[in-house]
Amino acid sequence: MNDDPFAVLGLDEIADDDAIKRRYLALVRAWPPDREPERFQVLRRAYEAVSGERERLERKLLHTSSAALTRLKLHCLATPGSEGRRTSQAAPSQAAIAAVLLDGLQQADR
Repeated sequence: MNDDPFAVLGLDEIADDDAIKRRYLALVRAWPPDREPERFQVLRRAYEAVSGERERLERKLLHTSSAALTRLKLHCLATPGSEGRRTSQAAPSQAAIAAVLLDGLQQADR
C-alpha cells in the first residue's frame, strides 16, 4: 500500500486546495464507498492527509526528511544517558531544536 497521499490521489506535491479537492471528488465518483469501500477509505485517508495547507506543511516537514528527523531524535529527544547521548545536558536548547528543524525545512525545499 502506498503511504504517499499525493501518489494515492495522483497529484503533484505542489497541488493547491482546489486541485486536491477536485481530484479527490473525481476519484470518489470513480471509486464510490458503496461499491469500493476499501479503496474509498484509502482515498479518504490520503485526502485528509493533504486537504489543508497546514496538513501539507506538516507532511512536508515531518515525512520528507528522514535524515532531519533522525538528527532531531538523536540530538534533541534522546533521554539523558540513552546510548551515551546527552549525558551533560538535561534538555536541548531552543536554538538546537530550531537549527535542526530549519535544516529539515531547507532539505524539504530541495
